[in-house]
Amino acid sequence: MRRCMHNDAETIAVLVPVLDDRGTLPSTLRSLDHDDVDVVVVVVDDGSATPLAGLAAYTRREVVVLRHEVNRGIEHALNTGLEYIRGRGVGYVARLDNGDRCVPGRLEKQLAFLRSNTAVHLVGSAVEWRDDTGRSRFTRVFPRSHEGIVAALHHTTALIHPSVMFRTSILDTVGTYSTRYPAAEDLELFWRVARRHRVANLSETLVITRFDPLGLSIRRRRRQLVSTLRVQLRYFDPTAVGSYYGIAKTLGRFLVPYGWVVALKRLVGMRREVAPA
Repeated sequence: MRRCMHNDAETIAVLVPVLDDRGTLPSTLRSLDHDDVDVVVVVVDDGSATPLAGLAAYTRREVVVLRHEVNRGIEHALNTGLEYIRGRGVGYVARLDNGDRCVPGRLEKQLAFLRSNTAVHLVGSAVEWRDDTGRSRFTRVFPRSHEGIVAALHHTTALIHPSVMFRTSILDTVGTYSTRYPAAEDLELFWRVARRHRVANLSETLVITRFDPLGLSIRRRRRQLVSTLRVQLRYFDPTAVGSYYGIAKTLGRFLVPYGWVVALKRLVGMRREVAPA
């Protein structure tokens, strides 16, 4: 662990949960070196068979590694990281997944946005998916306004988890990740945040996400759909058409192979916005 001198209240903690890195973590860490902001990288090793070590060699940032001796799941790993970040007094949390990369300027732009928009407590961005050959598979642009995001959350993804940055202070009002919604812990947290605070998205693509057809989110797709449906029922609004549509769409996705979903995204277009801003 390399420790630098920070004003932790103005520092960004980049929270990265990892289970059994397969060579993608170095590029993720290197992508954090381009912005002129104070950063501490909090990597949570969620019970990897080979404990993570030597990560400071891949970035000029301070790296803190927290380890679970056994795999407990991403929800617990994220909460372990948040407990450390909160206890240290770091002012901002940015999410990133192993294998994903920040576009240069991502952290600077989101931090500047939160500083300039004091009513907003969480901000995401557009995201591009690329495969391991570097080929772009698709890009998604999301609603920018709080109202547009809330309307979209009823029926679709409106905030991409690895793209968000939020004020650590929201943990005092909404708490940490729930362990009751495996594989949809981010959606449930976003609902809690959006009900208490204003949220936003930047229109720029600030995160490159690794497209992996054998990735964790695909292997756990059925569990994710069950958890998504439970979140939709918890936050169901009988006055919102989107709530009915969202439940119907989730039920329908149980019958649709994931490959069809990916093909449809590519057919609709390389770049699209899911709802008006």
